[in-house]
Amino acid sequence: MKAVLIATIGTRDLMFQISSGTWYNIGDDRMQNGEIIGEQAEVISDLRLHNITFRDLTKYLLDKITIYQERIKPVIIGKLLSEKAADIETVYLIATDQKLKVRERQKDTLYAAELIKAWIVNQFTHINVEIITLGQDGTNPSNFEQMFYWWRRTWREKITIQVDQPIWLCLKGGVGQASEASRISGLSFYGDRIQFFEFQQNTPANQAGIPSDYSGSFLGNNYLWDRTQQQALKLLARYDYAGAYDLLQPYFKKSSPSFETIANLLKAGIEWNQGKFDRFISLARSSSVAIPKLQDKLWMAYEQAYLSVVRLEQQNTIEAMLHSHRSVEGILYLWAEKLFPNDVIEKENQYPSLKNSILQKYPTLNRHFIDKQGMVLSEISFNGWVVQDLLNAAIPATINSIDFKAFWDSARKKRNYFSHRLGGLEEKEVFRAWGEDVTKSNGRNEYLIA
Repeated sequence: MKAVLIATIGTRDLMFQISSGTWYNIGDDRMQNGEIIGEQAEVISDLRLHNITFRDLTKYLLDKITIYQERIKPVIIGKLLSEKAADIETVYLIATDQKLKVRERQKDTLYAAELIKAWIVNQFTHINVEIITLGQDGTNPSNFEQMFYWWRRTWREKITIQVDQPIWLCLKGGVGQASEASRISGLSFYGDRIQFFEFQQNTPANQAGIPSDYSGSFLGNNYLWDRTQQQALKLLARYDYAGAYDLLQPYFKKSSPSFETIANLLKAGIEWNQGKFDRFISLARSSSVAIPKLQDKLWMAYEQAYLSVVRLEQQNTIEAMLHSHRSVEGILYLWAEKLFPNDVIEKENQYPSLKNSILQKYPTLNRHFIDKQGMVLSEISFNGWVVQDLLNAAIPATINSIDFKAFWDSARKKRNYFSHRLGGLEEKEVFRAWGEDVTKSNGRNEYLIA
């Protein structure tokens, strides 16, 4: 699909060939010691004009376009248009046309844009050219905030872009505030569909009638990389891997090795946030992260506990409570499966089963295997209460452990309550659920454990 090219037009976008054959910039009015020494003076002199503003000079040339058509060229975008014309469908020229009371009106580019339009139409009959002016509504081209809102309206109401159509921005002309507002608003609308071109002035070549060199196109997102990078780092500091992935997704399309690695690591982080630790390890290793071989699943309990710490840092206290309890509960199941492989039967998406063969080792568990009719069961659901009794039987020291007392009592109750009820949970309640006496010191989050 052919591109839409959008160019801001400034006072130095046009060159004119004087009688000697040299091409001069119509708007170059540099001064030294109060005297104009710029190329504009050469143009005015060659045309035998006096004390004329840029606006009036370009209006004069437009009125006599049939005479001067071949002596006028766009100096900035001319080479780009000549070399890329076959790839362009429409050109929008952004020019100023300000109110009479505005001092800068004398440098308005309305007629310069008309001269450029005439050149394009004369050279490339297939290209549609439209001029969009700003200033008559009072918008100040030098005011970034005003220009930002002006551009947002213009993108929506005056610039027509088809789905998936490339968008080329040439922002060399005009004041910096207008160009920056165009860049940022355009990227907010179209993201990585925006492509930019840069231009390098070459005075000797320009005076020989050769328009300026250009470079590009450049991916639009490059202009916002510093800001995007800072946003991504803030998201990563909060372990928001999904948010960082969405933010950086346009850059992943570059298919460079570094961005591919970042994409896979963020995907691994998303899996980690969801507690899918096997997928997390697989994606991390595929990104060349050095992870030692893991002999069993005990490492998952650590990851689950760390996830609860992360949730606490995010002030997501309920999830912190659930994950912290789950980490201990999960490692107890792994412990039982590893220590009693012939007695514990793993079942998908439900509690494991415990066979009554465990009674040969720990007959004190007998009461769990008797149903209401007094029948002996061959296996039972290996729920939390059975796990507690098995742990106490296998490791009696845990019976008097302060940590396990909290796990089986206050932490379990708090976990169960928030698994089935609506409501909130303060940070200090998470610690108290685990048997910690928490107070705040000087308004800071310092946990004083009694």
